[in-house]
Amino acid sequence: MREYVIENEFVKAVRAAGGVAYKLTSQTANGLPDRLVLFFPAKTIFVELKAPGKMLRPLQRKRRYQLMKLGFPVLCIDRLSQIKPAIRAILEWVPGTPFPEEIGARIPELEIAQLPSDQGSLTDLNDYGDTLEAEDPSELAGFFHLEEGGDAL
Repeated sequence: MREYVIENEFVKAVRAAGGVAYKLTSQTANGLPDRLVLFFPAKTIFVELKAPGKMLRPLQRKRRYQLMKLGFPVLCIDRLSQIKPAIRAILEWVPGTPFPEEIGARIPELEIAQLPSDQGSLTDLNDYGDTLEAEDPSELAGFFHLEEGGDAL
């Protein structure tokens, strides 16, 4: 089954329950969920729809994390059987309270990368070549010259 089949059924079910499921697109932010779901009174939920068994990409997981930190529920639905329980949970949910975690597809937690600790310290900069050597100010003096009384532009 393809993603668009699940998405179409989800949109129909949201409409039947009295809500709207706007297609969410952005020219400036990749990885946002597919749908912005709104129900009265002031219920706002983001929903990512996937083909069965497909996982969120790392950027989608990051966006999910960011939206959840702002207090918005973010669901992932990858099966038709998850649609009715998701809508029932949305309708029963009270904004400002935690959203039930067991609704929708299981989403692995975002892994926080740790930088290796064996990369040295700032005192070891001489080991990284001469690009960080101090420049002689007299060499830089002729590089950028402004005449007195003239425009800097």
